[in-house]
Amino acid sequence: MAGARNVKHIKINYKTLIQQRTLGDKLYVMEAIRSLDEAIDQICEVLTNEEQKDPFAEDLCPYFGILWPAAEALSIYLNQHSELVKNKSILELGCGLGYPSLVATHLGAKVLATDFHPDVEEYFLRNCQHSNISCQYMRLNWREDKQDIGLFDIVMGSDVLYESKHAPEVAKGLLRFLKPGGKILLSDPGRNYLQPFLEAMKNEGFAEESELITVKDKEVFVFLFSKNY
Repeated sequence: MAGARNVKHIKINYKTLIQQRTLGDKLYVMEAIRSLDEAIDQICEVLTNEEQKDPFAEDLCPYFGILWPAAEALSIYLNQHSELVKNKSILELGCGLGYPSLVATHLGAKVLATDFHPDVEEYFLRNCQHSNISCQYMRLNWREDKQDIGLFDIVMGSDVLYESKHAPEVAKGLLRFLKPGGKILLSDPGRNYLQPFLEAMKNEGFAEESELITVKDKEVFVFLFSKNY
C-alpha cells in the first residue's frame, strides 16, 4: 500500500474491544478496533472535502485494526506446525494487530513484525503487552521501501494480495527478504489476485503446499512455498 501523499496523518482515538484466542496452552489477548465502519466515519469527520477526494486518503483507513480471518488462519497454521518456526528468523509483512507474529514468537521464533500504517505500532505493542510477549516491530512499506533489513528463514503475510499490482512484482517483493533455502508462508481468503500470484511464485521456482482452514465459517487458504532445487 502506497503512503498518503497529500493527506495529513490524523491521530484518532478509535473505540476498541478486546478479543481473546487460545491456541495450545497460550491465551492471546488482542485489542482491536470495535467497528471499521465507525472508524471510517470518524476519519471522514476530520478530513476536508478536498482531502477525502485524494486517492491516498484510503491509506488512513484502519484496516489493520480488525482481526481478519486470514490472520487467524495463519496463526492456527503456525500453532499446528510449530516445528516449522521454532528457532527460525521470521519477517511478518503487513502485520496489523500482530496475531501471527505473537504466535510465532511464543513458539520460539525470532520475529520482526512490520506494517506501513502509522498507527499499527501502538496497537501492536499493546497486544504484545496484553499477551505478555516481547516482539520486535518496525514500520516498513514492503512493496516500495528499499531499506536493508536483512534476510529471514521465513517471510509470512496474511491477506496481502488485495491490490492489482502485477503479481510477479508482489512475488519479488516477498522474495527479496528471504534467505537462500527459506520459505514463504501466506494466507489468503481466495482473492482475485491469488491465482496470478501462485503462477508468479511457480515461475520463480517455488513449489507450494496448501491447507484450507475454516475461521468463523470462512475458508482461508494457507500456502507454504519452498524453492524447487
